[in-house]
Amino acid sequence: MANGFSNTAIIKETFKKKGVVVLPLQTYEKMRERLSVLQEEARALQIIAEGEKEYKEGKLKPIKSLGEVM
Repeated sequence: MANGFSNTAIIKETFKKKGVVVLPLQTYEKMRERLSVLQEEARALQIIAEGEKEYKEGKLKPIKSLGEVM
């Protein structure tokens, strides 16, 4: 108790305010991996939506080949 708090008090406050979930480590790790994939997918969808919006607004130049980009 060097900092003036006991572990028990911190845990009790967490239970009261936010709640606590206990999971097997393997389940937690799978959930973290899935969250990472979902975040990447969400970012890709956001980029696509921005591109579609710019296309509709006429901000994009059509090209016939990748050579025109470089």
